[in-house]
Amino acid sequence: MRRRTRRLGDGVRPTTLVSVTGLTGAALTEAVSTTVSSTGLALLAAALLIRCLYVRWHRTEAIYVLVDDRHRLRWHTRSDVREEPWPHQRVPVPAPGTEVTVYYHARHPERWSLRAPYRHTWVLLGAGIALTVAGTFLPLALA
Repeated sequence: MRRRTRRLGDGVRPTTLVSVTGLTGAALTEAVSTTVSSTGLALLAAALLIRCLYVRWHRTEAIYVLVDDRHRLRWHTRSDVREEPWPHQRVPVPAPGTEVTVYYHARHPERWSLRAPYRHTWVLLGAGIALTVAGTFLPLALA
């Protein structure tokens, strides 16, 4: 049993956004604009929420030291001086006495990182701004 396929020339109309949604002209532009703006605002809110969740992380400068053939980092928190071992990552070991940027949690200074914990929020922020602006000015551009 063979299935018969129909081509577009056989009386089948192509499916378009207008035929699926039933919207035309200004209503379709407004629906797309609202969707793009809402998505942009959601991304902006997500970026701000992530940044607010990491508000307790502080940035400071640490000194790299070599003590008894052990690689260490020393830095000041608000209440004490911390000394932690150099992380065995793909980060090259600097020369002794070099300043290194360290991010640490204010309540739990044992939680620290050499990279900002919120470093990729600028992608969400940029995409949110771009989509919000595009959705706002889309009806004006197509008018």
